[in-house]
Amino acid sequence: MSVSNHPIAPYVRGAMSLVEGPDGLVIAQRFFPKQLEHLASIGRERRAASTAGVVLDFATNGTEVSLDCRVMRGLDASHPIYQTVMGGEVTGKKPYGLAEEGNVDGIDFVVDGRLVATVAAATTTLRLAFENPNHEELEVRIYLPTIMNIAFGNLRTNGTLKPLPQRGYLLALGDSITQGFVCGQPSLSYPAQIASTLGLDLVNQAVAGHTFDEDVLGGSSLWRVDPPEIVTVAYGTNDWSRKRSAEAIEGDASAFLERVHRMFPNVPTYVLSPLWRADEHESMPCGRPLTWMHQMLCRVCSRYDNMRVIDGYHGIPKDPTLFADGSLHPGAECMGLVADIMLEAICADSVDLIVRRHVDKRMGRAFAADEFVSREARIDHVTSLRDGSPETHPQFDRLVRTIWRLRQPDGCPWDREQTHQSLAKHMVEEAYEAAEAMREGDVDHLREEMGDVLEQVLLNAQIAYEEWTFNIDDVCRELNEKLIRRHPHVFGEVEELERPSNSEEVLQIWDDVKRQERAEDGRRPGLLDSVPVSLPALMQAQKISKRAAKAGFEWDTVADIWDKVAEEREEFEQEPAGSDRAVEEFGDMLFALVNVARRCGIDAEEALARSNAKFRRRWAAMEAHAELEGMSTAALNELWDSVKSEE
Repeated sequence: MSVSNHPIAPYVRGAMSLVEGPDGLVIAQRFFPKQLEHLASIGRERRAASTAGVVLDFATNGTEVSLDCRVMRGLDASHPIYQTVMGGEVTGKKPYGLAEEGNVDGIDFVVDGRLVATVAAATTTLRLAFENPNHEELEVRIYLPTIMNIAFGNLRTNGTLKPLPQRGYLLALGDSITQGFVCGQPSLSYPAQIASTLGLDLVNQAVAGHTFDEDVLGGSSLWRVDPPEIVTVAYGTNDWSRKRSAEAIEGDASAFLERVHRMFPNVPTYVLSPLWRADEHESMPCGRPLTWMHQMLCRVCSRYDNMRVIDGYHGIPKDPTLFADGSLHPGAECMGLVADIMLEAICADSVDLIVRRHVDKRMGRAFAADEFVSREARIDHVTSLRDGSPETHPQFDRLVRTIWRLRQPDGCPWDREQTHQSLAKHMVEEAYEAAEAMREGDVDHLREEMGDVLEQVLLNAQIAYEEWTFNIDDVCRELNEKLIRRHPHVFGEVEELERPSNSEEVLQIWDDVKRQERAEDGRRPGLLDSVPVSLPALMQAQKISKRAAKAGFEWDTVADIWDKVAEEREEFEQEPAGSDRAVEEFGDMLFALVNVARRCGIDAEEALARSNAKFRRRWAAMEAHAELEGMSTAALNELWDSVKSEE
């Protein structure tokens, strides 16, 4: 009996339907009725009844959630795989992340995008408390078991409980690996990781032990009305290890993938060829090596423009310790590797999908799934098609991981002790050293100093990530969005006739966009609020005078400003030497001089930097000519003039 009107129904994702269970609870069905009939006919009904990929998704401002759960079909403790995994025969330890002894399946609680607990699926009331001191609205996802079949209901929180809009979905097809068999944590199965990264819901229609035939896709015509955003197919090794003919395997693969194509002709489809198996060198009925499966799939998928084959065999290390059973089924770490190689392909092809974000990490709250930033992705895609467009930067990812490693418990004590506050002075120092290298024109020095600046950026981003505020991806994303937003003349938001012809017009566009942003945010900042008080005084003076002049607070001519300099000098000379008033008047005189520089098109900071460098150079030349200590003022001046004339 269908119970689509059950109170828990609005929070369920990944189920084709809900049916009545015991005690007012419900059971999620991952397949359509006709599919279930076929799976029962081939002896796969037990695996099809699991809740793999089914998630409860909601927002709450509370600090705890609870869910009633009843195990309808548990694990078979006598199964050889169960005994191998739980015995730790391969890795010498229990499977990664298991909640308690005897559990190779569980329920994951993910709060604000972070896995906070894995608990054993049991007939009980599951409760989770989490930190939310400001009672912000957070997204909570409860991942149900991948192997077991449970009934569930009575979802409760001690705060608000709000269903989130349904997103587009990822359809995952395959066998036990796709189902997340003995992974131990349902949120870490590779389909769950891909869907979470792309901001999609997940429909996991994998069945452990399944051999690929097109009938398993029968009765799913509703998908034509609401097709997935992406389809993944993990073409496992069941056919290879059971069927006697290579021709039969290829024929079945052709029929299965042909039906997938007919159902979703315009949906990007990624076919993962089989992963390594410990028994790959044993004789198989089909008489073909495991690597033949990849070649066969390439032949089949080459017929379809929307299908791409991903090499699972070479993409995953042939390391038994990465597999929960030591031979066939990936553990959680290996699942992450599978997700990585598939995401690399998806992100290269499916531009509009990679930018969906279902949780705003910076604000710590959920927002609607239809808030996409696909415009930035489309712009990037168009840019990437240009000749000479930069490719990926693996060295950057390595550096991010190195910084992460330094902050680990067994990392560097100095790096682990740092905070945003302690690093503030280092950020300033490194920026100045990089600026000095720029002025020197020394490219080797500049490369080194830019690396030091980047280290500060990454270290602060890592600290922020540990504090659950933002990470380096947020930094890059926000900067990219701002650059695109503030360059409408480059990225297509202004007509050709309106395009700026010089830098001044560009700066005017920049300021106009900033004012619009403030208006949209409801902000009414003062004219000078955007000038950081942390800047050096001379740089502040330049920015302040420029903004005031744009607002009309300006002298008519440069001569008028020189008159102001003379006036300020006179006022300075009238004050007692060393007094506070003298300091203030001297500052006024400098501020007036900055305005002279601005009107003459001179960067006062750069001009003073050059003078400093020139003085350093000449003083060094004097020291090279003579011992300066003890020389009279007249002798020093004479030597200065000599060095100056030599220049």
